[in-house]
Amino acid sequence: MDAQSIIDNAISGNMDAVQTAFNAAIAAKMTDALDVKKVEIASTLLGTEETNELETTEVEVDGAESSDAESTDVDGSDQN
Repeated sequence: MDAQSIIDNAISGNMDAVQTAFNAAIAAKMTDALDVKKVEIASTLLGTEETNELETTEVEVDGAESSDAESTDVDGSDQN
């Protein structure tokens, strides 16, 4: 029910119909607001899980894979 039916019933003096129309309008607005909040919370939860995942990358040094290559410090000294 909409605002027009609330007004029409109020003018005609049918208070039971006014109350029913008002309750239906409020229930519809509450349901819509809860649905929006559910989507917002779900996207927040899913977004949090994605940011907690670690990314792993393979790095090649001088054409060799990172596990085979010697690591050297910035000044050129060996770290192994």
